[in-house]
Amino acid sequence: MRLVLSLQPDRVPCTIPFSYSHALTAVIYRFLARSSHDYARFLHDEGYRAGAKRFKLFTFSQLLIPERTLASDGLVCLSKQISWQISSPIPEFVEHLAAGLLQVGEMRLGEHEFAITRVEVVPPPVFAQEMRLRCLSPIVVSVPEERAGKLSARYLRADDPRLSEALRQNLLRKFLVVHGHEPADSSLAVALDRKYGERHGEGIYRLVEYKGTKIKAIMAPLTVRGSLELIEMGYEAGFGEKNSMGFGMVEVI
Repeated sequence: MRLVLSLQPDRVPCTIPFSYSHALTAVIYRFLARSSHDYARFLHDEGYRAGAKRFKLFTFSQLLIPERTLASDGLVCLSKQISWQISSPIPEFVEHLAAGLLQVGEMRLGEHEFAITRVEVVPPPVFAQEMRLRCLSPIVVSVPEERAGKLSARYLRADDPRLSEALRQNLLRKFLVVHGHEPADSSLAVALDRKYGERHGEGIYRLVEYKGTKIKAIMAPLTVRGSLELIEMGYEAGFGEKNSMGFGMVEVI
């Protein structure tokens, strides 16, 4: 299920720090804790497991600001109303999030307070075996690579032939955690929009700082073909990795 929050800044214009993903994650845990400290603690400290892998099983968009400009210290919001989307395939998460939202009614980001003026449920799309999607937050895909005798994450570029299979395997693990079994159809092919990539070049990549760590991600339209169950999982839980840090949310074009 997906929620869209309408937010009203305490004044316009206001400046939002460039690296705000960590602040938004903290806001979500604050909402959850207002409804259930136990659930918020479980999700933060443990999460949902698939073998050695742990998943938070939620994702969120970037702040959707209709009118904005850039300054040296951040994004300058010129809009009186902005929006933010949060999604999860876990009913318990959505229930606690909604309950916490009703209790809090506002959120802080940087030096500013944002009133939550409306919370709406976004109806799910009609899923098909081929869909075109756009990113509401950039997608992170990595593979383990040995460097100087240690394993570290290598972030994949949009044209890397390993990208599609890495995304499929990630969704398979999420599906298994949520449903307790594998999908009836486990096929999935993901292709990023090549013409978009050619037009924008290195502009499709985002280097996001999260608590002092640089994360390289991709922001480009994509086409998915295959399992309806895996496509739906990607829509609800996010495509790729680090979804609970604000990566991998998509919408249908």
